[in-house]
Amino acid sequence: MATADPDVVIVEEDMTEIGKHWGLVLALGIVSIIIGIMALVWPAATIIVLAILLGAYLLVSGIFQIVRGFRTGLTGGMRALLFIFGAISLILGLIMISGVLKAVELLAIFIAISFLFQGFGLLFESAEYKQGRGWNIFGGILMLIGGVVVLVWPIRSLFAIAIVAGIWLIIGGIFEIIAAFKLRSLAKA
Repeated sequence: MATADPDVVIVEEDMTEIGKHWGLVLALGIVSIIIGIMALVWPAATIIVLAILLGAYLLVSGIFQIVRGFRTGLTGGMRALLFIFGAISLILGLIMISGVLKAVELLAIFIAISFLFQGFGLLFESAEYKQGRGWNIFGGILMLIGGVVVLVWPIRSLFAIAIVAGIWLIIGGIFEIIAAFKLRSLAKA
């Protein structure tokens, strides 16, 4: 008598449970496609909305960091870092929300710095680990080039990023819709 693999049974039960909520996955796919189309049709508005959302995030994040700085049990250095980063986040958030042009410029700077940090991180990782070294060097160089490009041409880069994000959201939405119908089939089976 053969016994079923318990891991397979658990995965099948999990998939059946997820399949019951296939409509949520379908809705997420539809929303992704709609947002993707909006990003393609109105890239300038997309950039402004993202910049304002980043500004709001920085405000909230800054407040939470400052509040965390008052917790007991923190070292003096950690407390100072929380206060400094909280204050910087608050200031940047206020700058971003106070003026749209500044917000867009700061969004470009955030993206550029993120690309640069990721690029250096991949290069440092390639120096430390042999596995995947070539891909890490290649990815690191691409990220560094991307960071420099965004710093040199911030507005053009943001438009390109908005268009690429729109296309990515549409493709992802299509795959989510396909996955929703597959989940529905699993739930019925």
